[in-house]
Amino acid sequence: MLNETELILRLLDGEESASRELVLYFGDRLLRAAYGITGDLQAAEEVVQDTFLKTCRRLSSFKGDSSLETWMFRIMINTARNRMRSSWIRRVTTIDQGQASWVPAPEGYNPEHELLQRERRQEVIRCLRELPLKYREVMVLYYLEDLSVEKISQVLGHPSGTVKSQLSRGRDRMKQLLEIREVY
Repeated sequence: MLNETELILRLLDGEESASRELVLYFGDRLLRAAYGITGDLQAAEEVVQDTFLKTCRRLSSFKGDSSLETWMFRIMINTARNRMRSSWIRRVTTIDQGQASWVPAPEGYNPEHELLQRERRQEVIRCLRELPLKYREVMVLYYLEDLSVEKISQVLGHPSGTVKSQLSRGRDRMKQLLEIREVY
């Protein structure tokens, strides 16, 4: 279990091993969430790199009102939002087969159905990518990162009722998109 207070103190002291520990502990989760939001592995990697840089630069201003995890997810979300606002990234962001296959296979995956599963995952990612950003963010944080509604509320700075509503609307839109594509 990560002792956030100790890690923060070590980071503030400039301890190099603390930086590695921060990346090891949060890197995969942030990357998975950033990828779910941006839909582009390279963009997600850049968002996560920027998140770690911003975290280290701003650590002295961390007040401890939330957990380090929540604070870092908030930084990542804002960084991803800024990146997605760029007209250039919207024009060039696509999901290719290599990126879509990066998404982990679901539990109970059967190798005999590899092609079908890969196609389904690609369609789910495409549908997720088509959701408005406000729904995509809550869907990624809830389903990919297993964050609670309360944590998502803290990360996004929205009341929990808003998060619940966005989750519900996001699920409904996702279901519609998947039904249109006959993925269900």
